[in-house]
Amino acid sequence: MFRVASQDPAEDAPRGTRPPGRPRDARRDEAILAATLELLQEQGYGGLTIERVADRAHVGRPTIYRRWPSKPALVVASLVQSARLAVPVRDTGSLRRDLIAVQRHQVELMSSPDSRRITAGLIADLASDRHLAETYVSQYLAPRRATVWQVLQRGVDRGELAADVDFAFIYDLLVGPLFMRAVVWGQPLPRNAAEKTADVILAAFAPTPERATFRP
Repeated sequence: MFRVASQDPAEDAPRGTRPPGRPRDARRDEAILAATLELLQEQGYGGLTIERVADRAHVGRPTIYRRWPSKPALVVASLVQSARLAVPVRDTGSLRRDLIAVQRHQVELMSSPDSRRITAGLIADLASDRHLAETYVSQYLAPRRATVWQVLQRGVDRGELAADVDFAFIYDLLVGPLFMRAVVWGQPLPRNAAEKTADVILAAFAPTPERATFRP
């Protein structure tokens, strides 16, 4: 297959022969990650190859391997950098409205056929690569969860959630039903999935007279 060569011979030099002191070109990183996301959306995880990314980004394969050791590592990096995947950060003054905004974003992603294909394919590789799985969790999943935790903490501070709630458990309850139906079962999510999941959380974890929960 024809491959567009890198314009910088140092980038395509064998590993370990790069001239000392020369900084890595951030523009190449951006081009590679953008090409990866485009190909993921067009062809899915299974159809993506390093060769195709190199062609799309107009770099050589060694340029990519110098930055990311494998296809799964490259995909994780592209997901981390994607603004489209970022959880919206909003403070509407209402926990319900904030949660619905978060959940609508999650529903949109999980309802996308290309997103389902990417997730399903990537999970198989994560299961066999512990280091990659740790990177995926720490760099992609953990920041997304932390953003939702900020929403939940505002709810606690306003007295809309019990003060002793388990944020990790609530996050799993928000994401789990969407993931199971859309990715595992491959079924469409209902139009009101965001509202239903938000209301379940509020019904289950709102303060009650039996629990002294409000934080002044």
